[in-house]
Amino acid sequence: MSNAPAPGGKAGLRPQDRLATLVIAVLVMAVAVAAIIVAGDFPPTMLETDVGPARFPIIFAVALLVLCAILVFNTLRAPAAPPDDPAEAEPKASYGTVAIGIVATAVCLYAMEFVGYAIATPIYLFGLMWLMGRRNLLANAAIAAVLTALIYAAFAIALSVPLPVGSLFE
Repeated sequence: MSNAPAPGGKAGLRPQDRLATLVIAVLVMAVAVAAIIVAGDFPPTMLETDVGPARFPIIFAVALLVLCAILVFNTLRAPAAPPDDPAEAEPKASYGTVAIGIVATAVCLYAMEFVGYAIATPIYLFGLMWLMGRRNLLANAAIAAVLTALIYAAFAIALSVPLPVGSLFE
């Protein structure tokens, strides 16, 4: 995003940055709505005092929807940036990389049904780090493994939310 000051001293948004922010916000809102729908199918608990495994994903998804709505509101309210000076042009953002990341996320979610969380997630995280320009193979593998284990501990152990095992291993 451009940090060029607009008239009045506030930073403005270039049209392409405004559009990119709105598209990303809408995509994230779609993911939040999908999370609410999927969480609605989580099995209920037998205890009346237990909030159940669906409560936390729904709370986080609603918070995500609210934050995205604030982002959309602020993006639409932001002043326009003055035209770029070609001599001071910033490097162009790679929207292709963002698109590849979104496709990789969808592929990971789809593959998780077949190969399970334990295989799909570290491969996805490793690939995402590589895509974002992090080229240290050993560190990427270690970070992907640690994050996969932390997410597993948070959901499967702490929240008792079953993670996909994958149809190959059932």
